Amino acid sequence: MFVIMTFDYQKYLPILIKFCIFYIYLSLINEGKVIKIDNIINDSLYQVNLDFSSFETKYKVLAIYYTDYVINKTDIIDRNSLIDKQVKLAKNHGIYGFGIVYNWINNETYNEEIFNLLTQIDQTKFPFFIILNCDSKDNNQNNIFLNKNISYNKSDQFKFIINTNKFLKAENYIKLTGKPILGIFHSSFITDEFINEIRKCENEDNMNNLFILSISNGQQNLNYLNSTNSIVEFTSPNIGLSNELNKKYYYNFYYYNLFKEENIKNQTIKNYYIINGCQPEKFYIMFFNYLNFTFKLTNTFILFNAWNNYKENSYLEPNEEYGYAYLNYFSKAIFNIDSNVLYNFTNLNDKCKIAVQAHIYYEDLIEDIINKTNNIPVKFDLYITVPFQSMYIFLEDYIKQNSKAYNYDVIIVENKGRDVLPLITQMKSKYKQYKYICHIHSKKSQTSPEIGYLWRNYLYNNLLGNINIISEILHEFEDNKKLGLIFPETFYGIIKHSFILTNSTKKWMNFLSYYLFPEHELGELINFPAGNMFWAKVKAIYQIFLYDFLEYFPTEDDQTNNTIMHGIERIWLYLVKFNHFRYKIIFKSF
Repeated sequence: MFVIMTFDYQKYLPILIKFCIFYIYLSLINEGKVIKIDNIINDSLYQVNLDFSSFETKYKVLAIYYTDYVINKTDIIDRNSLIDKQVKLAKNHGIYGFGIVYNWINNETYNEEIFNLLTQIDQTKFPFFIILNCDSKDNNQNNIFLNKNISYNKSDQFKFIINTNKFLKAENYIKLTGKPILGIFHSSFITDEFINEIRKCENEDNMNNLFILSISNGQQNLNYLNSTNSIVEFTSPNIGLSNELNKKYYYNFYYYNLFKEENIKNQTIKNYYIINGCQPEKFYIMFFNYLNFTFKLTNTFILFNAWNNYKENSYLEPNEEYGYAYLNYFSKAIFNIDSNVLYNFTNLNDKCKIAVQAHIYYEDLIEDIINKTNNIPVKFDLYITVPFQSMYIFLEDYIKQNSKAYNYDVIIVENKGRDVLPLITQMKSKYKQYKYICHIHSKKSQTSPEIGYLWRNYLYNNLLGNINIISEILHEFEDNKKLGLIFPETFYGIIKHSFILTNSTKKWMNFLSYYLFPEHELGELINFPAGNMFWAKVKAIYQIFLYDFLEYFPTEDDQTNNTIMHGIERIWLYLVKFNHFRYKIIFKSF
């Protein structure tokens, strides 16, 4: 038996509408009471083209140029004009020449037109060399010509030499010690046999010996290198982030500085930091350091990947998001132009508005901390907490002799609460005197000393590394009234572990929010100053000094998580948002 029930929806419709409106109203109220860390200031700036034509550089940068994006995206009439514009742009920004990718597909070339333009157009005459690429056009098969599992056809190899010979003899073709350069991509396909056959073809054609470069991304098979003169390219602006601990968060690249002398194969292995989200300013820092610490000689060639490799998101050409920012920073690096400037901080010197608070547990770091704070270009007061009487006596004398602080204050505190409780204890009655506060401490890691050393120096250098870095930080604060906190990007060596949030730490964060953000909830965690070192506007964080949390700090027992200290470290950005300020993540130095 079925019972059919009727419902008079018209009778209840007004009630239903009122209920929906009330529900939406409650949702909006609750949404307003949830503090979300969405107030970050992005440092990505669109830049117009800058003129670097009056500068000179000791470097000869060769940018890898992919013909695919010219052949496939322009018609024959436009290619001449496009290449002419690209060459002029490259010259203006200090690029010496292009390494043109020559795609060999089933023994047929489809991009010789680009080479013809570079060798025949009078207004171009731009230095270039050939890079043989063994990929198939559709990327579905590897070209049998370079497949190490198949025997090579000598006539095909000779044909390749004949096809490229006219370009190798061009007056603007790049040579080293009189030898034309031949680059070879994707070295996993290359063997000694292939290289030797190429060299035989040279002799049969009565050519000069080639200067053969194996160009790879660091994952190459090195067995065949005895037959080549090898380098690998400088990496792209946008570097991926690996989470494999066994790689220790480094990219390993093999650099062959063979552009010094032909008969020297000085293989050097360089460990480079993995840069997370490598935007233009960060790219400048990485490339500038690479130039200064890797290449010391004049007339050094550097192979850069790439001018226009859009498939792998590696290009210097202007784009809609950044404009000419990458090119401008690239030029500043090779022309040795500092991207920062010194600012006028007269208003900060009229009255001391900056406090530096440092907790020092390890006596051997006193000198380093004082030296770093001495980089501050304006008046500052120095506040230091120490856990030992012997350090107090030493510090009093050391500061008098070596610190540039306007005033200083050293106190002894209980060895409790790491650097967090000393910060709150010392500044509780002092914070109202200042506009800005910088907090650092003598960070070490007993379980992983090497990581602790690198992490500490990374934080110190980004916050207090030199006058330019500090000047730019202070300028950003002064220029942006809503900027409340600045801290370094999470150190690469701990990034895998830093965002793991335990239930205990969440509990401490909720405990703190009860006092700091009455009637508000914490949103999803996004970021925090890992290592608890930062610059801040006092108005953006002042509540942390209002409450007495002393009884909740545990006795020191080498805790690595799950304490109120770790809760406070993760609460800063919520506090900044609650006070209607924004924060910025910086990357100024390694």
